[in-house]
Amino acid sequence: MEHLKIKYLLPVFLLLFTSSLFSTDKTKIAILDRPNITSTNSNYIQNRSPLLTQNFIKLPVGSVKPQGWLLRYLELQKEGLTGQLGEISAWLEKENNAWLGTGTDYGWEEVPYWLKGYGNIAYILDDKKMIEETKTWIEAALKSQRDDGYYGPYIEKNGKPDVWGNMIMNWCLQSYYEYSNDNRVIDLMTNYFKWQLNLPDDMFLKDYWENSRGGDNLLSVYWLYNITGDKFLLDLAEKTHKNTANWRQRSTLPNWHNVNIAQSFREPATYYMMSKDSTDLLATYNVHHLIRNTFGQVPGGMFGADENARMGYIDPRQGTETCGFVEQMASDELLLLMTGDPFWAEHCENVAFNSYPAAVMPDFKSLRYITSPNHVVSDSKNHHPGIDNRGPFLAMNPFSSRCCQHNHTQGWPYFTEHLILATPDNGVAAVMYGACSATVKVANGGTVEIVEETNYPFEETITFTINPSKTVRFPFCTSSN
Repeated sequence: MEHLKIKYLLPVFLLLFTSSLFSTDKTKIAILDRPNITSTNSNYIQNRSPLLTQNFIKLPVGSVKPQGWLLRYLELQKEGLTGQLGEISAWLEKENNAWLGTGTDYGWEEVPYWLKGYGNIAYILDDKKMIEETKTWIEAALKSQRDDGYYGPYIEKNGKPDVWGNMIMNWCLQSYYEYSNDNRVIDLMTNYFKWQLNLPDDMFLKDYWENSRGGDNLLSVYWLYNITGDKFLLDLAEKTHKNTANWRQRSTLPNWHNVNIAQSFREPATYYMMSKDSTDLLATYNVHHLIRNTFGQVPGGMFGADENARMGYIDPRQGTETCGFVEQMASDELLLLMTGDPFWAEHCENVAFNSYPAAVMPDFKSLRYITSPNHVVSDSKNHHPGIDNRGPFLAMNPFSSRCCQHNHTQGWPYFTEHLILATPDNGVAAVMYGACSATVKVANGGTVEIVEETNYPFEETITFTINPSKTVRFPFCTSSN
């Protein structure tokens, strides 16, 4: 069976749609704005009606295998802080842990933050030991569901249930389902979302963190709806949006916390997939530009907020939480899927290659809470009020903070998963770049192996080798940035 090699340099930023034809016909090349979204992918789950069709479809976790320096980065995470965090983090102690049902301590965000990336690295590397550790936590979550549908540690704030930690664990369960096809995940999430729908509005998403980040809940509701088609989930999607902080304001934001902004600005665009109102989509672009126009002295795609952006503090001493880097990358990846706009691919690469690496040690055994553009010394001094935070938050430290210590794990595995994507017309897309290989189902039941060879971004030559299992015609979409 013949194979096709595509080799090119990256001079400009546009979308190049290549119809790769393994037959007697010639390969056809066209330059378009977006992929064809009038078709329905017959191989992978995509948005059901009435949701708008996504431009790109993420493959199940583990489908994309990193190579080159990106593989080494994931190995360093495994060998370093990500893989060994269970031995040093108080919040991952298995005794008296609320997520494991062995006690009442440590029942909030730290466990799922860590598991969100740890588990995906396990699936991508097919590491048996890491997968078994992941299953320890997943099994506990699956067994924790109450008769009313709630699962996990029950936390109340001001007499109202706090579901922020569960929003993160939902993503862990979704990845596990992609890996295992374990229908217990579907049953648990269906019953849990029924519990959410039955919760009165004045009890739902009222605490600061969950209110800001309700868009994460909305994405999980869509995810389940696309699998089951249960109509009640559309009602819950409306309810989630209605009770989430308003990120659609023209010249201000609900709050100025750097991670909330990096994570939550995508909520209007997420809701746009159901509302079909272009003002929702434009609102996400507006927030992205608003925060950078005001606090955009940080190179590498971010904005100067330390923990909270403050007027008068807009010089290069202002930095970004490590959480902010990885959440911004996740937002860019999700927005790329929704919109097909290569702007989000370029921005994700900007943060991934220029900002996030500066926040961690080369051996991935420690990290910073705050990383600033003019950061020349990683000292343990208190730099407040120049830095918003009081304490030694510029130092490289494996115990740097409750959040970033655990949340850093998602950055590179999520990036890896978005290197090769499916398209609605049963094709393949490569819109962000890194050495990798992937096996993808395409048109007419065919399967192709995509091998991407590159040292990007250190070099600008990329070679794709496409190995089909049989003669097959499908569109191959790539971009140059």
